[in-house]
Amino acid sequence: MNQQPLSFEIGSRKIGVGQPVFVIAEIGINHGGDPGLCGRMIEEAANAGADAVKLQTINIEESYVQGTGSYREFKGKDLSDAAMANLMGLTKKLNIVLFSTPGDFESLDRLVKLGVPAIKISSGLMTNVPLIAAAARQRMPLIISTGLAYEGEIAVAADTAKVNGAPGVALLKCTALYPALDDSINLMGIPAMAKRFALPIGYSDHTLDALACTSAVAVGATIIEKHFTLDRSLPGADHHISMEPEDFTSMVNSIRRLQKMRGDGRICPVEAEEQARPQRHRCLVARRDISAGEVFDSTNIALKRSLSGNGLSPSEYEWVLGKKARFSILRDEPISKNSIEETH
Repeated sequence: MNQQPLSFEIGSRKIGVGQPVFVIAEIGINHGGDPGLCGRMIEEAANAGADAVKLQTINIEESYVQGTGSYREFKGKDLSDAAMANLMGLTKKLNIVLFSTPGDFESLDRLVKLGVPAIKISSGLMTNVPLIAAAARQRMPLIISTGLAYEGEIAVAADTAKVNGAPGVALLKCTALYPALDDSINLMGIPAMAKRFALPIGYSDHTLDALACTSAVAVGATIIEKHFTLDRSLPGADHHISMEPEDFTSMVNSIRRLQKMRGDGRICPVEAEEQARPQRHRCLVARRDISAGEVFDSTNIALKRSLSGNGLSPSEYEWVLGKKARFSILRDEPISKNSIEETH
């Protein structure tokens, strides 16, 4: 089986481990089938700092049985190929990525012909192994949400994508509840999935604010997907769990800050701290004026933050005790190795 990379490209963006967090504004069908509204949503998502927008492309007759809630919700909300092509042109001008979730084979074929740069597999499609295999054979990266899934099912989906040729595979930790309550989120599943699957791991959110998304970045998420709308009061199943532009902007800004804070995990001073160390740490200084030849002891040595920071480290304190001063040392001057009389 091919080893999948920990980072790969989607359009002009490189995503995954060691890359900037890839923020997806999930428009889905919040546009209600209106290309003009979808265009405005895309523009606002770009202004809010999203790297990508994600739609849903579904032939309801191929995906849902008549009479189901999903059939009613998706009916009449598909975008034509011409509209999709125009929207892809818009995202190119805005320098963000547009891709979609195909609900069925026909929709996958449409997206391939339109030239989308990636395919999203939703939680509800994650066990649709034939669709995952067909998408992977198009040699496009796949992002797979894992709501509702057991670990073994996630493994099957990821392996199916790999063996069928997907050039990149990412998994999104997800709780497929709308909205998802705090005790259902399990953010520690993100590092656990990264260790288990050795793939880029992100987070797809259905909570009502930004806390889970920013926290997901803190524990290692490389992709964040958040539902997006212009107005949460609009009719439709997803608007009430979606984020409006102002809050989305704030979330993206927090994510960018948090990624800087997360760092690389090395346990050592940063460069600016390294420069500050001599001025901030204590060192050996003269507690009072010390004469040449005088024996160092607790009455004439102090551990202080000095002006120069050039004194011996406190770790040398015991070593210095009992030794003699090579020359006179004024009060508060640092005691260095050169200050100590050599013994033979």
